[in-house]
Amino acid sequence: MIWQVTSGLACGLATAAVSEAVLRLMPDVAERSLFRTLAAGAALRALWVLALVSWALTAGSGDPRLFVPALLLGYLGAQVFEGVRYTRYFERC
Repeated sequence: MIWQVTSGLACGLATAAVSEAVLRLMPDVAERSLFRTLAAGAALRALWVLALVSWALTAGSGDPRLFVPALLLGYLGAQVFEGVRYTRYFERC
């Protein structure tokens, strides 16, 4: 039980790393527009979360009723982090 919640939170918070990767690996997009950067980050993070939700529902190892809400909670926390981080990044540019 604790494992599903902990791993769900960790996988959700890992989406913050995806946001950082967008800023570092796509500097040409990041320099052009805040909207394009946010869209690229959101698309990559959504794919990551959808893949994990699909895996949790089909793997059968553990209770997805614990993993999925924890994953979404971590994802929403990463959303807030991304908004603050991107806003500060573009204020400095």
